[in-house]
Amino acid sequence: MNDSVKSAARVLDLLELFTLVPESMGVSDVAKRLGIPKSSAQSLLLTLVGRGYLNRETDSYSLPQELRGGWVGGIRSRLIGIAKPVMQKMAKESGESAFIGVLTGGGKIQYLDKAVSSREVRYDASLSHLRPVYCTSIGLIILAQMSEREITRYLKPDLLVTITPKTETDPNKIRLLLRQALKDGYVEVRDTNVEGASGVSAPIFGSSGNVIAGLNLGAPTPRYKKNRLELITLVCRGAASITASLNSSQTSNTR
Repeated sequence: MNDSVKSAARVLDLLELFTLVPESMGVSDVAKRLGIPKSSAQSLLLTLVGRGYLNRETDSYSLPQELRGGWVGGIRSRLIGIAKPVMQKMAKESGESAFIGVLTGGGKIQYLDKAVSSREVRYDASLSHLRPVYCTSIGLIILAQMSEREITRYLKPDLLVTITPKTETDPNKIRLLLRQALKDGYVEVRDTNVEGASGVSAPIFGSSGNVIAGLNLGAPTPRYKKNRLELITLVCRGAASITASLNSSQTSNTR
């Protein structure tokens, strides 16, 4: 790969990174996540600030609000393309609905795509509706991969609102759930965001090892309880498959 192509690829990698990481980042953080020298990261960041693609606040950088949630190219389009057949297979094998979601810049979970169950009684959800991070399985599995400082940002008491009688709003209890999710590699919720609906999610990782999305199987609660072990197996297998395929395609694209 020549220098000009490598520079173009790094610009795209940088923009894609900012769409998937909700908080502001400094030069060192960007360099570490992309695996590039700090000098190169600094040059790229300043170039994008100058062209209006990033905002700069002292020593940190972030996407402008108008670009958050609307940048659908690059890694997101690859993610959806790779995930779609996996989700369709999961929905067919389980008889339940599959979803893939990411954390937005506003600290909410956004579903990017879904494969809905063919059963008459099923769980379905809009792709346009944003969901809380602290009481959804995709939100919790993404939080579980974060640092304690990042977790604290999302578990401020004033942000933890009761949605159903089963919604957990105690930050300490949520932290215990996150530690267990990190150990297990998946997280389950039952009636915590939508009464009568339960689900399980597993993490999808990028090439640098950072979580970029969550994969979910959702079902009416009685059916979920009956088939939970099968659903856990399917969602963990599906997330691992998407992670492997996504990172394989990224490696091929940089050669």
